[in-house]
Amino acid sequence: MLGLDTERKGLFGQTAAYYGTVEEQGRKTLHLHLLVWIEGCPSPQEIRERLLGDESFRTRFLSWLESCHTGDFFSERGDVLQHKWEEPGPERLVNGRVKKGKPVLLIRDAATTLPRRPPRDMADTEIQQWYASHRLDVDQVIFCSNRHDPEHGHGCMRGEPPDEYCRARFPRELYADTLVDQSSGAVRFKKQDAWINTYHPLLSSALRCNTDVTCLLSGTQVRAIIAYVTDYVTKSSLTTHTFFQTIRTV
Repeated sequence: MLGLDTERKGLFGQTAAYYGTVEEQGRKTLHLHLLVWIEGCPSPQEIRERLLGDESFRTRFLSWLESCHTGDFFSERGDVLQHKWEEPGPERLVNGRVKKGKPVLLIRDAATTLPRRPPRDMADTEIQQWYASHRLDVDQVIFCSNRHDPEHGHGCMRGEPPDEYCRARFPRELYADTLVDQSSGAVRFKKQDAWINTYHPLLSSALRCNTDVTCLLSGTQVRAIIAYVTDYVTKSSLTTHTFFQTIRTV
């Protein structure tokens, strides 16, 4: 997927380097944190300057950015799919308050299925049919794995009212199109569904689980993710010389 040690490009372009570390959750499930460096990528400051001053670069950069990840379903809005693929769970009374039960999924959980491989030597019609089924498959993976609970029922809230906030940063801000804020140079990524994170369709289809793909477009983001990864690699499972070498490399 990253195109390492091959002549072809990966999902995000020509990969220059990568670093990943596996974290174990409290439920003993594993998940991966991965940083990918793209060959020839300008610095965040250079990107900002060229986004504001070079229209050709801005058009090409935003097109590449949209090819790296999306924040929406292919077919319809999440609330429309919810009516089709899910029905409300039974309500129950808890301490005098009505609480919603767990929704009932009306489709098979996509995480329990395998993706359909495209047949070899496809005719144009077969390619179109496969791509349509692929888009539906991705929508179902995202629906089953990437949605955040609008009720925030999984312990994601922090702070006290009225200053409570969701530590997963939901709901996300919505934008009709990907654009550049001319006052700051910040990129506002196209987003029409507030309750799913950004993902790459092929990655989600292949891995069949929750994924979160983000481009680091500012120095603040880069520093934050370096600190985040450093926190994980300094856990006791790694030797001292390994994590110091990793910090130095990053």
